[in-house]
Amino acid sequence: MPNPKKAPRKNNIEISLPDKTTIYQSNRVTHSRSSGLTLLQARIFVCLIKELQEAIIASMNGKNWQQLDLFQSENAGMIRVAIPLKLIAKPRQYAEVYQSAIQLAKASILLPSTISKEYFSVATLFPKVDLPKRVNGASLMYVELYKATANLLIEIDKTGNGKPGYFTKYLFEVAMRARNKYTYKIYMIISSWRTKGIFTISIEDLKRQLGIGISEYQQFKELKKRVLLPVKKELENKSDTWFAFAECRQGRKVVALQIRIIVQPSEQVSRERIDHIKYLLTTHLAFTPTHIKALNPYHTLMSDQFIYQGTLQKIQELNTKIFHNPSTGRISNNANYALASIINFFKNQS
Repeated sequence: MPNPKKAPRKNNIEISLPDKTTIYQSNRVTHSRSSGLTLLQARIFVCLIKELQEAIIASMNGKNWQQLDLFQSENAGMIRVAIPLKLIAKPRQYAEVYQSAIQLAKASILLPSTISKEYFSVATLFPKVDLPKRVNGASLMYVELYKATANLLIEIDKTGNGKPGYFTKYLFEVAMRARNKYTYKIYMIISSWRTKGIFTISIEDLKRQLGIGISEYQQFKELKKRVLLPVKKELENKSDTWFAFAECRQGRKVVALQIRIIVQPSEQVSRERIDHIKYLLTTHLAFTPTHIKALNPYHTLMSDQFIYQGTLQKIQELNTKIFHNPSTGRISNNANYALASIINFFKNQS
């Protein structure tokens, strides 16, 4: 965070990370329900949000995006947005993209209402699509949205002090790289909770946001097998943000998930955390190079802030138990015992 004594505070929000495309969107979009989008339809939607970024940033900076003349349309009350086809798929898939766009144009999405929490908004995504007859690497697809719908997608709700505070920030490349149709949506959801680090969501609400019908995946083990674990695997170590989850039960039934957000630290921070853990294991628990090498598969876990702190606590507990607790029975090999305990700790975190 910039030191206010050294640099003036900037009021405007700007897109950063030139090597990656940062996307901003309202939390009402993040937590909206769209009935079972296909993977191509999801990509079209993400690309639409990307092309609305100039208007979204304007809204976040307190400007009226409708006065910026960003989107031209011949129809009053509508805006036209151009989406490059090459962002969505390869040329051999353009026929599928066309069909997906046509079906998406007919779809409606449920959004939290701007009126109050007692309402929800039903919005037709876009009533008109213009598709090129002949395509090349620069071909564009044009979609037209009602301004009222566009406003729901663009406007960012403000906090009590008038600043934008209810938005999600994520990487366009991660959302578009998804191979599972649920990955992009779960990635958005966990990104919206990134600053909190942990949250609890009911199974009912999670299925609603993912567009999963009531009759689908009625058994949690199926939801876990078909949705949660594949998405977790796809995001893990391949994204700036991924997650771990714990099941919350009422009796034997899983009714909610406690989801912990895992943020990819910088290479320098990762290395410092891993080196610190190795140093403590060597000096406090007599680890040899062989013991240290056995932990190589767990470097990613060791660099996570939450697990790093837990590992430090685990090392302290083991040191007390092995060397300072007379009630502990005789341990034939302290380092081997500690290694097994540390590895078991890591396995329980993944």
